[in-house]
Amino acid sequence: MSYKVLYRKYRPNFFKEVVGQESTVKILKNSIINDKISHAYLFAGPRGTGKTSMARIFAKTINCLEPVDGEACGKCLNCQNFSNNPDIIEIDAASNNGVDEIRELINNVKLMPTSSKYKVYIIDEVHMLSQSAFNALLLTLEEPPSHVIFILATTNIENVPITIVSRCQKYEFFRISDDLITKQLQNICEQEKIDYDIEGLKEITELSDGGLRDALSMLDQLSKEKIKINLDLVVKELGSVSLIKIQKLIDYLDANDLKNTINIIDELKKTNLNYKVVTKKLIELLSKKAIVVLEQGNEGLLNYQKIKKIILDLNDFLNKINLNVNPYIILEMILLEIFAGPNQESIKPEVKVETIVKPIKEEKIEEPKTILKQEAKEPKKIKPTEEIKNKKHIRINNCLTEANKQNLNELKTIWSDFKVKISNQYKGLIEDTEPVAASASYAIITTSIKHQDNELNLEINNLEDELKKKMQKELKLVALETSEWAKTKEEYITNIKKGYKYTLMEEKLVIDEDNNKLEELANNIFDSSKIEIN
Repeated sequence: MSYKVLYRKYRPNFFKEVVGQESTVKILKNSIINDKISHAYLFAGPRGTGKTSMARIFAKTINCLEPVDGEACGKCLNCQNFSNNPDIIEIDAASNNGVDEIRELINNVKLMPTSSKYKVYIIDEVHMLSQSAFNALLLTLEEPPSHVIFILATTNIENVPITIVSRCQKYEFFRISDDLITKQLQNICEQEKIDYDIEGLKEITELSDGGLRDALSMLDQLSKEKIKINLDLVVKELGSVSLIKIQKLIDYLDANDLKNTINIIDELKKTNLNYKVVTKKLIELLSKKAIVVLEQGNEGLLNYQKIKKIILDLNDFLNKINLNVNPYIILEMILLEIFAGPNQESIKPEVKVETIVKPIKEEKIEEPKTILKQEAKEPKKIKPTEEIKNKKHIRINNCLTEANKQNLNELKTIWSDFKVKISNQYKGLIEDTEPVAASASYAIITTSIKHQDNELNLEINNLEDELKKKMQKELKLVALETSEWAKTKEEYITNIKKGYKYTLMEEKLVIDEDNNKLEELANNIFDSSKIEIN
């Protein structure tokens, strides 16, 4: 018999075997017990957390001939033949994402099950379906025949249209806790007679990032070495880094030891480790350090505020997926900033406004000149983020006011060529983007990368110039995250239904009213011909 990999061998077959999704298991079992089964379900969450396994278990249980307390019996004919049951149809949307495949599915939906009570369609990675495929699925998903149940699974729910989500019962799958994953690895090691120590399993758990399937794949890979799975083996074979080394790095930072800090960072660079693994471990140990500092104080360089700043900077760094430089350079700069001391603000010369009242020659004034001195206030300026937010709101409104499908389809065709022709410095920035709405003058583009919309909007003028230069297309652009676009679209639909009429808004910079306020004040008090402002 051929070898079966561990994650397949230990895939759960019953609700009681599912790890880390207790609330979802409870609700699904109760719905079976009470015979309140919906026509469509949506399972959303990170990879390796049990979405597809749960879908199979649910399909098996609802077709079981003798279920017990919401659990499949495992003995009846339907349970025994589940893997070969023609009424359980699994579709990989990543490779079957066109409208033709969905139309074929819709045609087959009408056929009655061959031997089961329900015909169950499990569509994995449903977010990969094309827009036309989603549109074709809508009506069937809303009102399928009584013998049909849809179970959709996705790792990226932001890319699933709200019209699909609203037609399903949605269940969130969460990352599995480290303790549960480690315990499961221990159980499997004992069953498979794999020699291990607990630190090695904990390191595998750390690398799995809450995905049990990933953890089992790594365990499977290491078990082929036929030696004890310990921390050293995991670090060597899987490209990890020990917490001891990360702790040393933090200790050197705290001791203001620049030389040894740089030495450890250089060591990390040479190992070719995934920078995300190092960064996550740094955040974990720094957060523990912050708690100790708050409770006991600290005589070293790291106080609470500095630790907090490093953690926030590291978190932002993790979200920068499209890095055009060696990520360890950025990591090094974040950590070495602590040695630079507090940021020095440039000292500006003190500006004083002297309002001198000059007497008219004909008048005799015994009083000396009156000199009004007052500190000149720095004129208030709109912060860049506020400017962008204001501009963003206006452009979204203006685009939605006159958007139509013809303009959008035209832009989509242009945009794919634009990604190729755009200057190299912007290629990485727009690689993930796609247009979602367009009028003759405005367009909304989306990105699924977190915080990438902020970077896009900062560079929006340059992107517009590039679009005009490379594609001879003049548009005002605005960028949104896919999740923000979903909310915006839903609000737009709601507003239209309520009779709200969108109208064009004028784009203009907000000018500060307080600018030159002191001069205006002086003019209101004195004759302007008698005032000199230095």
